[in-house]
Amino acid sequence: MPRYPAQPVRLRGLLKENSSLAALLPEAERLRELNRLFARAVGPQLARACQVATIQGGIAVVYCGNGAAAARLRAQAATVTRALAGAKQPVTELKVKLRADWAQPSRPEKPGMGQKAVQAWEELEANPDDPDLKAAVARLIRHQRG
Repeated sequence: MPRYPAQPVRLRGLLKENSSLAALLPEAERLRELNRLFARAVGPQLARACQVATIQGGIAVVYCGNGAAAARLRAQAATVTRALAGAKQPVTELKVKLRADWAQPSRPEKPGMGQKAVQAWEELEANPDDPDLKAAVARLIRHQRG
């Protein structure tokens, strides 16, 4: 059974201690900043499907997890290029590549309330004197039933 350190250790500290990994830290920070600028320009949904991989010679290479995201990104290329131009390296062009394993997985669907929980809300709906509370509980029950 592995033993964990008594004190939590920051990832940055671990990377700096290991000289072979320490060389990767500046590049990782640069990519994080590029992807932050990218997400701000395209929005969260498209940012989950695409990631900036590198900037070489003024060309930003972005991998997308599906064709729809790639097409949408190509349509927004001018906006994204301007947003990424604010990074330390100038960006003049956007190269979009399709790679199905690159996208972040979508969030799993939340399970609904159990039958007992819905019954408890129905009992509460029958009792309150406050009409706003009664309406809110009724909306919750309708939402759970679909």
